[in-house]
Amino acid sequence: MEVFPDVLREFAATFVDLQKMRHDADYSYEASYAKEDALAIIDRAERAIDQLKGASIVDQPTFVVHMPFKRRSR
Repeated sequence: MEVFPDVLREFAATFVDLQKMRHDADYSYEASYAKEDALAIIDRAERAIDQLKGASIVDQPTFVVHMPFKRRSR
């Protein structure tokens, strides 16, 4: 089992949170985001991307390979 630095574990947690919010926004009738909320979410995504870019070049490829992605059904 790979042990990743905190910065990459934080990125992964943020990725999962943002993915859930996106899913809720697309498919939940109860989800509603004000403009301010959407801008804060975008800012959070940008910070997460910066974290990933700032991670060790050695850890990045291994981390990305281990990211769990679901295949979309068509």
